[in-house]
Amino acid sequence: MVSLLRLSQMLALSAAVLTLSVQAKAQDAAPAADSDWALTVLPERRATLAVVDFSSGISIAARCIDGTYDVILAGLPAAPGRATTRELALAVGEAGELQTTVWSVAEDRTSAFSRIPAMVARELAKGGQLQIVVPAVEPGGRRTRYLSSLTPSSRAIEQTLTACGRALVDPRNTRYDGNGQDGLPSPLEWVRMPQPEFPESVRGKIPTEGYVVLSCVTGANGSITNCQTESEAPSGFRLTESVLDSLGPARLKLSEAAVESGAKLEGRLFVFTVNFVLRGREPFGPRPPR
Repeated sequence: MVSLLRLSQMLALSAAVLTLSVQAKAQDAAPAADSDWALTVLPERRATLAVVDFSSGISIAARCIDGTYDVILAGLPAAPGRATTRELALAVGEAGELQTTVWSVAEDRTSAFSRIPAMVARELAKGGQLQIVVPAVEPGGRRTRYLSSLTPSSRAIEQTLTACGRALVDPRNTRYDGNGQDGLPSPLEWVRMPQPEFPESVRGKIPTEGYVVLSCVTGANGSITNCQTESEAPSGFRLTESVLDSLGPARLKLSEAAVESGAKLEGRLFVFTVNFVLRGREPFGPRPPR
């Protein structure tokens, strides 16, 4: 079960920060015993949380709070330097392959938020053997690998997804290009890049930077359709709306290598990130997708 202290921490902090006081110590942790999700629903706070703790010191939380969906890993080795993102590899199930995805570093630097939380949550719901691999923090250092056994929990995860209007199974596709990295995944290139505008202030406040991660489907002519927001930070400043409004004239093409391999453009589900940076007194505008 999740302690009241930990639960209160998760609910008290903003969507951009989660502090769970756990520290990972093993370089190659032994498999932990079966762990199950603890589900908590607090309608008065519009919060639905599924949390699981492992004896290795790792904790995972899937949560919907006030319409924002997150998956958080806590108890990691501290992120290096001033890095704002880190790559983590996860594999779920006996035959699961390690998939490396991008996570945003939290304020305490031992926690991280998935940039594609719904996609990660759907994998976690399958349960079984769970492997988490953290790349070496220092050059020449050792990676950290955690092995645990996770009880299948489609019900708990589904409730967190449903609370934020997400489905347990993505009806668009089961395979996708991209892992939350900045810009486009490698099979795709921009023909015409979207040009979203930095939104106006909200209640007199405006962030100096932010990002939006979208998953979309490619049209036959390179258009971008059927988009869904995977993550946005900070929320509440209409960053997503700005990106979506700019996608109409945007166009994609396959890279030369993808064309030579016989890949098709139409119907590809892909994930891409747009970064926003407010540069001093210059006109509002995002840093172009990379």
